Amino acid sequence: MRLMKYNEGWTRRHFLDQVGRGVFAAGVLSPLIDVIGRHGSVEAAYPPELLSIEAYTKGKLKPGDVLNAENVDIVKDLLDPGAYYQIKHDGRLVDLAPTETDVTRLTPVPYLQATLSNKGRHKIFPDGNLYTLEGKPWIGGNPFPQPQAAQEVLMANTLSWGKHDTQAHATLDWDTDADGNVEYQYASYYVEWQTVGRLTLDSHPYMEGHENQIRFLGGTVVAPADVNGTGILQVWAYDQHQLPGYYVYQPTTKRVRTYPVDQRFEPQFPGNTFFVTEYWSTGDPLLTWGNFKLVGKGPMLAGAHHCADLDQPNWLHKTCGGKSGVKYWRTRMELVPEAYVVELAPVAYPRAPIGKKRIWYDARTLTPLTMISYDRQGKVWKQWEGGFDYYERKPGMKWIEGVPEHFWSWTHVHAHDLQNNRMSRFYYAQTVPGGYHATVDDARLFGDFCSIEALERLGR
Repeated sequence: MRLMKYNEGWTRRHFLDQVGRGVFAAGVLSPLIDVIGRHGSVEAAYPPELLSIEAYTKGKLKPGDVLNAENVDIVKDLLDPGAYYQIKHDGRLVDLAPTETDVTRLTPVPYLQATLSNKGRHKIFPDGNLYTLEGKPWIGGNPFPQPQAAQEVLMANTLSWGKHDTQAHATLDWDTDADGNVEYQYASYYVEWQTVGRLTLDSHPYMEGHENQIRFLGGTVVAPADVNGTGILQVWAYDQHQLPGYYVYQPTTKRVRTYPVDQRFEPQFPGNTFFVTEYWSTGDPLLTWGNFKLVGKGPMLAGAHHCADLDQPNWLHKTCGGKSGVKYWRTRMELVPEAYVVELAPVAYPRAPIGKKRIWYDARTLTPLTMISYDRQGKVWKQWEGGFDYYERKPGMKWIEGVPEHFWSWTHVHAHDLQNNRMSRFYYAQTVPGGYHATVDDARLFGDFCSIEALERLGR
């Protein structure tokens, strides 16, 4: 038995050295993906101080504590700039949770299984796109469980946003002013549908006739009344150089219009602080961005797990912060043992107001945890922070018929404009008006939501 002792500051020096040398290898004690493949847990890949906020802070903080303005400086090095500002200066509170080490709770199990079984079966072709060794579209899972470059981290994100074959997003949104006073509210229902890399729905790994595409994103706004029936459809090509077809059905004119490219960098509705380009942090085809680089690596505090409130009506989260007391979700964060920070720039969008963005990825799953975008002057502009959890029905919980008994999903998003201090906060609800409910891998969703005809029907 070999005992290893890590003196103070060893972890920080380890990660700084790796970033300085451009080393992506995940895992400190052993290669991360090998540990996951053997155990399904990450414990053997990291020393104790990276698996416990109490060990990391030498007892100054522990799970169950509340992170606030008085104690946040203890972990300033673990937070993105947006989260630090919110807690230190704007009244946000965060509940600390234990680190989840079971990877089957951090990503969909079929996706994890495909990641392990399809390891090494990919190739990036001269055009920059990823294919199988036989030159076909990707067959499922994360092709880069051991990424060697920033582009590989980003490509895994782009190939499958939500990591399910399909997911219906029942979403409730509140848009606030700088003090957190609610000015706009929206309810919507969007369907994310994969056409390649499919793992559970027939046909797989490809949807017949759609092998040259990667996903559909279709849905409708159901509240308030003045935008009820507005339909949105994106059709993504597999080629990551091509912009998606983007169509909007407007119920007032009963017509479908094509969304201009520049509007990917504008709010869709009054009050929104987020843009289409920010969906899942990589809302545009990857190869329309460039200048990919690794700029950081190490532990962080983020909402990688423990973020759902399944015992609350409609899974609604509590709120906190801002002068109003309701500006932010009252979220939970855990110590993520290792995260990649990658940077990219909008090279194909000369008029984009964003100069660059940085995305923090959980090294265990390559799930994007938070993003900071910068304006053209290099100033911090916006934060997109997500939360995640494993949804599991337990006795006494109200569960709508049709909602799966257990599944992995995102839970909430903060979209914070840090320059004007306005906020859009939305979350994954169990149901929204119209009888629409959360679900995953439902074969009926494509016909109901993923065509222009569907948008017109829903908007009537």
